[in-house]
Order: sequence, then structure tokens, then C-alpha cells
Amino acid sequence: MADQINFEVRIQAPTLDHYRREWVPGPGVGPAGMWIGAVVADASGRDYWGLRGADDFLVGMTHVVSPITGFKKLPASFNPEPPHLFPEYSTIDWFKPMEYHDSGDKVSLEYYSGRIERDDGFHWYDASGRWEMHGKNVTDVFTVHVPAQDGIEDEVYYRHELMAATGVIDGIEVSGYLHQDYAYGPPGTVYPELPIARRLQGMWVSWLHQNPDGQWGGGCFWQGRDGLSFGPGYQLKEGITTAHDDIVATPTFNDEGKLTRLAASIGSDSYSFEFDTSGSYIHFFGRLVDSSSGKQPSRSWCWVEYAGGMLTPELLDLMLQRFRLARGR
Repeated sequence: MADQINFEVRIQAPTLDHYRREWVPGPGVGPAGMWIGAVVADASGRDYWGLRGADDFLVGMTHVVSPITGFKKLPASFNPEPPHLFPEYSTIDWFKPMEYHDSGDKVSLEYYSGRIERDDGFHWYDASGRWEMHGKNVTDVFTVHVPAQDGIEDEVYYRHELMAATGVIDGIEVSGYLHQDYAYGPPGTVYPELPIARRLQGMWVSWLHQNPDGQWGGGCFWQGRDGLSFGPGYQLKEGITTAHDDIVATPTFNDEGKLTRLAASIGSDSYSFEFDTSGSYIHFFGRLVDSSSGKQPSRSWCWVEYAGGMLTPELLDLMLQRFRLARGR
């Protein structure tokens, strides 16, 4: 595979059509994964992390991405196994069939343990009332397209957006950030079969911060694996979302291989993050501590996925083995 990957980035204003099942970012592709992620805090400053996947191992099925999280408290520790709020999600990855409904002014995905809705906002409900999360877009929709090329057998699209979040978890009011991201590939494929997971991803970063005047900032970006030049992403600055194709990030790790700092350059802007928390063996959480704007945020959340060389094509194929019969293979 070449050291330089060809790809394209774009920004679109979000519309309800973006969340309809029939929407695709380009011809000849279908859904290969959708994820809901929440990183929020209560009034005391305690952080929580929630995650749900859909279509990424079995199209038409949703799951809680166990044992990583259903919802977890996030104490400031590099312990890779912080406590689960709801124990049933700590052991078995509960896959559930989804039903899709489109009423014209609202679309929803419903499953046995809850539902996800999009109207002029975002809504995520647990069927037992243990949590509900609500979001409003603060960014446009970012999409990166990696066409088939040398070393990349199948084209892939990835899209991402950030939302300001409010909600209740286990009876406690929380606020912070939500994101919703999607992957698309050749019809019938799922995310672990696509080249971002198998060949390209070295690091994935998503963050949101709020300044004392209430204005939001944030963004999301990738970094290539093993020195590969791959830096697509976007940032939100002064209310405007801009896409970039040359983001560069420099991580710092401690002696145990835990991510402790990250410096990123996005266009003419720079950002510095510090980390003190793990959500799993590959997920790290921290905050924005400095930027070229000179503004000190009143609140911030940064979430990084870094697996080193762990997520090899061989390991991803092994993960997919148990889904072969369900996929008719």
C-alpha cells in the first residue's frame, strides 16, 4: 500500500434525510455501521460514557458494544475496566433486531431495549427508563471518502457529527456531548471488513468544548497507521464547521503505554489535550487544555480510540467468525 492515501472530505448541513435508511453518501454503497456515543458529566463533574452500535456486525441489528460499554462511570484512572452502571451489559453483547419507522417528520430505530429517534434533534431512550439522552447538532455533517486504490480493495465512506447533549442517567441529570457516526461500503459488507478498520486507522479522535460565553467548539479526525499519511477530519470554530485533509496529531504516552497528551494542528489552528482516564483497553478520555485561540474552555471532553497494532485484519476476521451463519456465509 502506498504511503499516501487518496481521499476526499466534505461538509453538509444536516437534514432529516441524512438519517433515513435509504440515504447513502455515494453510488454503489450501503450501510456498514452506525454508532451513538455519549460523553457527559453530572453536576459534580463525574463523567459517564455510553455507546451503542448498529449495522456494524449484522446489518439490521443493534448492540451495546459489550464489554466496552452500555453505560459506564469514568473515574479518573487508567484502569481499563471502569464500572458498568448496568451489569447485564458487562458480560454479553446483546444483539437485537431493529425496526425502522419513518413518519415524515421523524425517523426512529426501535429495538427490544430502547429506541433512537431523529427529528429536529436527537433522542436516545432506554426501554426501562434507566437513561435518556437528547442532542442538538452543533456541527454540520462531515464525510470522508476513500476510493479503491493500491492496497485499498473496497471504497469506504465515513461520516461524523457532534451534538450538545442533555439527559438523565440512572436518575442523575447530565450534560455534555453526543456524536453519531456512520460507515458505508460495498453492499453486504460490515465495518470490520472495510479498509479504515483494517488498513488505515492508527488513531481516532473526537472532542467537544464549550467556552465561558457558551460558544461550542470541537471536531473529529483520523490519523494513519504505522506512519501512513492519513489525516482527514473537521473542526468547529466560531460556529462554522470546516473540513480538512491534512490534520497532524502528536501523541505522548507514559511508561505503561497509556495516552497522556495529544497535540493537534488543524489548518492554522492548534489544540492540546490531556488524558487521565481509560474506558477500555483502547479508549482514552481527557480534556482540551490549550489552543491557539487563547480561550480557556469552561467544559470539554475528548475521546480517543487508539489500539496500537492490535486491530489487525486477522483479529477482525476472527471477531466476525461467529456472525457467518447469521450473515448466510
